[in-house]
Amino acid sequence: MSSGLGAGLPLETGVPGVFLSPPGFERVIGLLRDGVAALAADEPFHRLVIPPVISRKTIERAGYVAAFPNLLGTVHGYGGTPSGWARLKPLVEEGGEWHAQQQIGDLVLLPAACYPVYAALEGSALDEPAKVTVEASCFRQEATSEPGRMRSFRMLELVTVATDEHCLKWRAARLEQVEGWFTDLGLAVSVEVADDPFFGPGRKLYQAAQRMQELKWELKVPVADGTVQAVASANYHKEHFGETFGITAGGEPANTSCVAFGLERLALALITRHGEDSTRWPAEVLAALGGGHRG
Repeated sequence: MSSGLGAGLPLETGVPGVFLSPPGFERVIGLLRDGVAALAADEPFHRLVIPPVISRKTIERAGYVAAFPNLLGTVHGYGGTPSGWARLKPLVEEGGEWHAQQQIGDLVLLPAACYPVYAALEGSALDEPAKVTVEASCFRQEATSEPGRMRSFRMLELVTVATDEHCLKWRAARLEQVEGWFTDLGLAVSVEVADDPFFGPGRKLYQAAQRMQELKWELKVPVADGTVQAVASANYHKEHFGETFGITAGGEPANTSCVAFGLERLALALITRHGEDSTRWPAEVLAALGGGHRG
């Protein structure tokens, strides 16, 4: 990745998987937001602003801890007295374990943008589909720092909560729409069934069941020379979140579906395909990004 402050690619921070975004890169992120907004303009999505942290209990209830304990980032803090900290403070300058007495708190770093939506709807009885769009800064403790494999990243999601029939039809239509959009953006896209579990124990058993039921489709494109990664996914969680949070639709536990976009990965894919200067991209690509009217 580029090391120049004025470049269009993310800048290294010295920590694997965490980057700074220069103006050129942020312009591409803005174009992607515009493009997704244009895709979603046919539905009345309710926009929620999501913080980068979430209740630890919510994530535990949702099943994320059981499925991905290796990816979750927890928030710890010092709860002792000032006099106790006075004894620990010298360890900061000495390079000692000043954090040894920190304890886990009631928050964790948000691993996916959609989880707060289900918690916010807890106990709801829906007469019509709930449709929500969210963007959040997310964190996952990824083990690799290959291009696009970020620990801190932004995720934009379209979410619906409704009956199983609605969620399946909605997910299928959005998957086809996004695949066509990526083609219009000049990206070589492949659509594949994923086998990573959303939730719950029994990881290997669930992986097999997920592939059989096609609960998660990934859209993969080149994000760097020789590196192909999933930049978006179309997901169907069945009634898992409806049962977990007591949400009903049509008198039954609600089903949920979402389409998620990894903004940094998508931006890298577009830059790899069309170059760092987005003002020089083909007109048809900018048109597919909502017109490309950004300075």
